[in-house]
Amino acid sequence: MTEYHNPQDDPGAQKRMMLAFLLVFVAIAAMQFFLPKPKPQPEKTAEQQKEQQQPAPVSPVTSATPGKRVPANARAAAQKLPVKQGTAPAESVLENQYSRITFTNQGGLVKSWVLKKYQDDKGKPLDLVNGASAPTLGYPLSFFSYDQDLAKKLNESLYVMTIAGPPTAPEAITFEYSDGDISVRKTFRPEKMYVIDVDTQVTRNGQGITVLPQWPAGLGDQASLGSFSQARIDWDQNGSIERKTPTSGNFVTGRKWIANGQTFSGPFDWTAVVDQYFTVALMPDTPSNTTLVTLHNQVDVPRNPANPNVKDKVSVLGAAFGHTNGTTHQRVFAGPKAVDLLEATQAHAGGPDLRGILDFGTFGFISKPLFLWLKWTHEHWIPNWGWAIAFLTLVITMALLPLRVSSMKSSLKMAKIQPQIKAITEKYKRYSITDPRRADMQKEMSALYKREGVNPVGGCFPMLLQMPFLFAFYSMLGNAIELRQANFLWIKDLSAPDPWHLLPILIVITMFLTQRSTPQTGMDPAQQKMMNLMGPLMIGGISWGVASGLCVYWAISNLLGFVQQFFINRSELGQQVRKSRERRATRKK
Repeated sequence: MTEYHNPQDDPGAQKRMMLAFLLVFVAIAAMQFFLPKPKPQPEKTAEQQKEQQQPAPVSPVTSATPGKRVPANARAAAQKLPVKQGTAPAESVLENQYSRITFTNQGGLVKSWVLKKYQDDKGKPLDLVNGASAPTLGYPLSFFSYDQDLAKKLNESLYVMTIAGPPTAPEAITFEYSDGDISVRKTFRPEKMYVIDVDTQVTRNGQGITVLPQWPAGLGDQASLGSFSQARIDWDQNGSIERKTPTSGNFVTGRKWIANGQTFSGPFDWTAVVDQYFTVALMPDTPSNTTLVTLHNQVDVPRNPANPNVKDKVSVLGAAFGHTNGTTHQRVFAGPKAVDLLEATQAHAGGPDLRGILDFGTFGFISKPLFLWLKWTHEHWIPNWGWAIAFLTLVITMALLPLRVSSMKSSLKMAKIQPQIKAITEKYKRYSITDPRRADMQKEMSALYKREGVNPVGGCFPMLLQMPFLFAFYSMLGNAIELRQANFLWIKDLSAPDPWHLLPILIVITMFLTQRSTPQTGMDPAQQKMMNLMGPLMIGGISWGVASGLCVYWAISNLLGFVQQFFINRSELGQQVRKSRERRATRKK
């Protein structure tokens, strides 16, 4: 992908300009000193003075390529460009059963974009315009330009607003502005569901200039510190989807940031500002000649809403997107990251849909079927999302039961032969690692494993097979907007942490009991006690602040794992291992 930077940001340009001015000044001074003085001119008549006072026609300045003749009709149009400006602030609304979008003629931009079917954390209809960052960083569908003075003029001037159709239900809203030099036209039309059409055109003296529509200040559901960490800028270019977070990398690979004002050339099928549950996707009618500018700024956000005086800085992402010729025709999707909606929204004729915005992670080939199964269960069988997660967890746990039993049996067998393993290691411990006799120890170990039917990695391999399902379930629950503000027992929002933290406490208890009941092979008793305590506490700390929907899965999975371990310990093999451990403990005393 080719990267471009603002040509006005050349660090050596100012030095070269100052040098040029100095040389011109020296040349003019030399000419004044060496050239002969001009002879006095005879006084002009009154008619000559009148003719001199009349200005000669001036050719308009255009953005045409140097050396290229500007057509006569373009010059005439530039000379006759009328001034068109609004006289007073005014607002108008585009509305359907899904969204209510409020426009203002001051800048011809969006002041409010309400999603009627979703609520914010205060129980009010969710406004996708971020009220904290938009007044500072800019409102949706305002203009981006590297010329800050030009951007300020375009986004603060009063436009002439024209409404097509009845005022109560407009079919289109058009904003027009002209100061005699720059002419601007914006038109907004509702399409379907969460999509509107956006047409913008900006010209200077009849020639298009590169000014891009932008969504600069994040999304309205970003109210807490954690919500800003989920922000991304995604785009689809030639079938390849890029996902950019505010920062990436680490101290080993190097830290990378999304640059503010970094420009990428197209073609792009779509560009999107994304957070955990919502997105705004900009979809051009024609991907060619499209340009993307990434926007990355920082704002202060209260660390705790109850104490707004203590604030932390967070990254706010946005994007400016459009065509380079000054005229942009595109559609804007502003709504939830719901699978059915994204798959039903096509970026442009013959182009891809928006399903790539919903990232199910590395194990998406497992996460997405799990989500569709969970959704079907909720719609056709269990109407509560929490109980649907519990049921799905039970089914997955039972499906993975053979693997877990195999892992547990392997651990029990390793515990049974632990005295023999210890005897072999004691026999060869006086030899160094490089001593050839160490190979005899490995042969005795292998013979012991074969005689007892034990696989030394048998306990780990089944657990490794389970890990993709665990990560897939975690990713699926973290992206399902259906869990947002869904209630379960005492929990009001399955996408938010447990308000009473009962589920994290249950996770710690069940994990502690499971580890206590699982035979630990080859581990010092003191280390075993430390791990039995520190492991559950660390997992409890992680689960303390994650979505309660994930904790429902985690707690039930741990509880079922403890029940499985309980019954395996009481099996014939488990009884043998327990008696063997008791005999070893008696001999040590």
